[in-house]
Amino acid sequence: LEAYPGWGGYGASKAALEQLSHVLATEQPAWRVYWVDPGDMRTTMHQAAFPGEDISDRPPPEASVPGLLALIAGDLPSGRYRSADLASPLGHEL
Repeated sequence: LEAYPGWGGYGASKAALEQLSHVLATEQPAWRVYWVDPGDMRTTMHQAAFPGEDISDRPPPEASVPGLLALIAGDLPSGRYRSADLASPLGHEL
């Protein structure tokens, strides 16, 4: 988890959501609780974080949709997944 000036609220809310997901997955073991890291994306928010950087090589947000749909349709256990790894059932971290 990296810290960026001016991003305190965003970083704190992301950390809180991840912790809440961990707790929910522990409290409700029969449920599948996923938290997904989409990685760097070609968005206005990412560009604002790195002004002047060329982000044209980053994938657009919609590039993660097929992997997310596969995750939802599959039977992987609760956990944190990276969008780039969703095609591989072994690419997760519990």
